[in-house]
Amino acid sequence: MTRTYEDPPEFRESSASSLGWPRLTPMVRWILWANVGLFLALLVMSLSAPTAELKVHSFLALEPASWRESFPLAPYWQLVTYGFVHSLRDAGHILFNMLGLYFFGTMLESAIGSRRFLVLYGAALVIGGLLHLGAALTWNWDVPVVGASGGVLAVVVAAAVLNPNARVIFIVFPLTLKVLALIMVGLDLFALLTQTGGNKAVLVHLGGAAWGFAALKFGWIWADPAAKWEQHKERKVVEQRQTDEERLDRLLQQIHDKGMPSLEERDRDFLRRMSSKR
Repeated sequence: MTRTYEDPPEFRESSASSLGWPRLTPMVRWILWANVGLFLALLVMSLSAPTAELKVHSFLALEPASWRESFPLAPYWQLVTYGFVHSLRDAGHILFNMLGLYFFGTMLESAIGSRRFLVLYGAALVIGGLLHLGAALTWNWDVPVVGASGGVLAVVVAAAVLNPNARVIFIVFPLTLKVLALIMVGLDLFALLTQTGGNKAVLVHLGGAAWGFAALKFGWIWADPAAKWEQHKERKVVEQRQTDEERLDRLLQQIHDKGMPSLEERDRDFLRRMSSKR
């Protein structure tokens, strides 16, 4: 049977191991490997070719200065690639992001399916990146951004909307998922309102969080673009069939009233096509 966008993920029935650790879901696994693999590759490159590592890092990071200098031929790929790059000087950044993705991403992907999860995660990176970029170009910031935090926070907030009373352990404190999401978003809001300079990456976090909330709260993530396209095509087929039938009736009436010689060549071609279909 052909799988559709609505099909539940095949891994849903066994999403946790006997030890209580979530079993990796396909998209979470891919995103984890991409982040960790790139981090290790840049680490090795920094030891053997520091200049090359800096160039690759700059190429993939979201850098407002690059957009300002080259627009409209801007590095559009950075709106996605920045979410897979982490600072080599802050191992805790990638560690906490990947832990959050592992625990909450597997929970969310198991509930909504792999394709919807990828759409939600990818859109969170783009939305958060655009929010930061818009602010940076407006207020002349030149603060580059890297990291998966915007996508991870979108996942946490979306999971909290879907299952707000799920119990989680934050460090050593038991919390509901809703409370944890509120704490994480609240910390970013506090940082945004109180900082007087420096890193403005909290806009990426808040953009991802807002998208994660809206996508689940308003049901946007449940939209099935493939099904809508199929419905559109079916509707067009029905409309075309009705138009053809009406034209056929007119031409048959014309033949009855004026004879076959009254038809134009395109009408004759149409009659031949209709005859072959039948």
